[in-house]
Amino acid sequence: MKNLIESESAVSESVSFILTMGIVILSSALIYYSSAPILDKSEKNAHFQEMENSFSYLSQNIDKVGYEKAPIRITELQIKGGTLTIAHNSVITIGGIPYSLGSLEYIFEDKTLAYENTGIWVKYPNGAVIILSKPSFSAGNITTIPAMELLGDYWTGGEGSIRINSKIYSSSINTVNAENGSVSVEINSSYYRGWEEYLEEIGARDIEVDDANTTVKSNLTVSLVNIDSNQIITELLEG
Repeated sequence: MKNLIESESAVSESVSFILTMGIVILSSALIYYSSAPILDKSEKNAHFQEMENSFSYLSQNIDKVGYEKAPIRITELQIKGGTLTIAHNSVITIGGIPYSLGSLEYIFEDKTLAYENTGIWVKYPNGAVIILSKPSFSAGNITTIPAMELLGDYWTGGEGSIRINSKIYSSSINTVNAENGSVSVEINSSYYRGWEEYLEEIGARDIEVDDANTTVKSNLTVSLVNIDSNQIITELLEG
């Protein structure tokens, strides 16, 4: 009888232990699978922020090539998914004269990070655009506006180290005199909503937005505008 009781007690303890371990394992699995998406999103947000910092350095290098006529500048980027490409669908028109721009874009998940005409922009799925780094317009009675055209064609994705070489191809200064005290500025760009905000900030007037054509139009109250036009060759090297 005593042996039977001891046997039943031992079985009871074993069952209790198995049940406890099962609950612990199940709880751990639930915690892991419920927190995994949060951790994944956190890692992706951290990577995008790292790319924002890298684009700030990239912007400085391209601007040095364009404005300071520095020799080749090399920027290294570390991408973890997404795609890096150069687009040629943006134009700035000043006093009726068009200048091609181009933008260097990193598309990751549902957001796009871009360098375009000395500014850095972030575009969200709903079309909203924020200015991460302001363009370098020199606003005043005599205004200087950059027209930074990026030359090159490439597309890359996946993960790894990427180097972007930037060097000057051509440079010129053009002048547009005001008519009736103003000069028109029109920007056709995927980031036109950000450009709208920036034009408002520097005091542009008569601002009109054309969503269908991703364009913003405005007038600057100035005596004249100098256009600092630069063509920058950007080359992509992997590894």
